[in-house]
Amino acid sequence: MRQLRWWMGIFTVSVALGVGALPVGSEAPRPCEQGANSVLVQVQGVRSSKGVLVAVLYGDKPDEFLKKGARVGRERVPAQPGSVTLCLEAPRPGVYAMVVFHDENENGKFDRSWNGLPSEGFGVSNNPRAFLRAPTHSEAAFEVGAGQTVLKIELRY
Repeated sequence: MRQLRWWMGIFTVSVALGVGALPVGSEAPRPCEQGANSVLVQVQGVRSSKGVLVAVLYGDKPDEFLKKGARVGRERVPAQPGSVTLCLEAPRPGVYAMVVFHDENENGKFDRSWNGLPSEGFGVSNNPRAFLRAPTHSEAAFEVGAGQTVLKIELRY
């Protein structure tokens, strides 16, 4: 249990610092163009319409994955139960990794309970099932080409 709390603490701090403070309020999602470097993200398993979903895009450097200030893109959209689609634009074709979390209370942080487990849903590109540790960049990495890339990310609560 101690290892689980440790990795969840590291993952929580990394995601919270990686996304920075988020202003309260809903934003309309941007349309996803079929154009260059777009990433269409289908977030599945959203449990409520409370708060917002926050998607954070990281680049191709494994040592910067989940690190403060290392994100290359971020998008937030209103939460809806079930499935939510959002779009991000990658700076250029290449290798990326993504984290999505459900900020139900819109406090700008990935919250966890008293025992260190997440109290808000989260998911990672490629849906790796890392146990007692944060997912690695290689587990979450995906290729963005010149056109549109489609990702399906399952939230876990």
